[in-house]
Parts: sequence; C-alpha cells; structure tokens
Amino acid sequence: MFRKCEYIPILETKRLLLRELVPSDATDLKEWFGRDEVYKYWGNLPGKGEKNPEILFVDPRPHVKRKLDKGFLWAIIERTNNKVIGVIEIFDVENNRMGTVGYRIDPRVWGQGYCTEALKRIMDFVYMETAIDRLWTDVDVNNAGSNKVVEKCGFKLEGTIRHGKFGTRYCDYNTWGFIRDQTAESRAADAGPC
Repeated sequence: MFRKCEYIPILETKRLLLRELVPSDATDLKEWFGRDEVYKYWGNLPGKGEKNPEILFVDPRPHVKRKLDKGFLWAIIERTNNKVIGVIEIFDVENNRMGTVGYRIDPRVWGQGYCTEALKRIMDFVYMETAIDRLWTDVDVNNAGSNKVVEKCGFKLEGTIRHGKFGTRYCDYNTWGFIRDQTAESRAADAGPC
C-alpha cells in the first residue's frame, strides 16, 4: 500500500508535473513499475504490489486508524502525454529535520534527465517550504545513472559502505547528502561574480 502523506503539494517543471498518486495511475504504473530492471539497483525485487499496482491503492485493513506520514510521495507525470513515468519520495522523515530520497522511473525514459529535473524541483520545495535541513540517499556504486542524478543535484558524496546491507542484498553503496546550507552556496555559485 502506498503511504498516505499529510500533504502533497503539486509541483511543476518545464516538462513535468509532480502530484499525489491516485488510483487511476495504476494503469500507467502497470506498464513499468513491476519490471525487473527498475529494481536491479533498488535493493529489493519487485513485489506483488509493484507487479499489480492497483492493489497499492487499496488499504488491506481499512478498519485500522493510521497516522498520516510526514514524508512526501509524488507521481512524476510527463506533461506532453500526461502519463506517470516515475515516482519520487522523501521518506523516513525524522523530527522534521532530515529525510531520505528515493525514486523509480520507467526504464523507457532513462537518461533523459527526468529524475534530475524532478529531484531539483523537490529540493526547491523542501528548502523553501519545510524545516527539513538534510536530505540523503544511498545508491548502489554500480548504478551510474542514479549516482550522476544526485551529484548533478548538488548532493555530496559522504562515503562508501563496502559490502553493506542494501535492502535485502549486500553490496557496496554510496551515501550522498545535501544540507540546507548548500542551497545558499548553490545560489551564490549560480549568480557568478558580483
């Protein structure tokens, strides 16, 4: 089941719309969400829900009162065709101070800059609209595409865990982090000399 979040703002970029996932998105997700290549570096294999995304919108225990999640989970919509091409999230938010970033995207659009575009927009939201100070993520060292995405977004490589547990498997993975102070550094660098 997808997490129910307290608040999911609609965010836009030139090519993308980021919004809450809705049950009608299951049709688009069915095309790619359960494909094995999406999970090659994810740490877990696709489960029943990923292979049948319609069940991710059904609460298996509707009588249980659940707390709303303090994180964020967006559908990544390609504006030209209004299709869900990815999901991006901030989860495990601790004390409204730090959160983990994760994303999955349709393999048919890998290498087109959609993850970078979505992550940059989400970072703008996080650092302008929330109190979150630190975002971080772990990326398999062999996942060149994802390592490039977070580096392009300004994340700093904080270290490499060798033979660490990554989901349900063991591998080497990089830990990347971005802190609020870096946003001022980034804007100053973009402005150039005075």
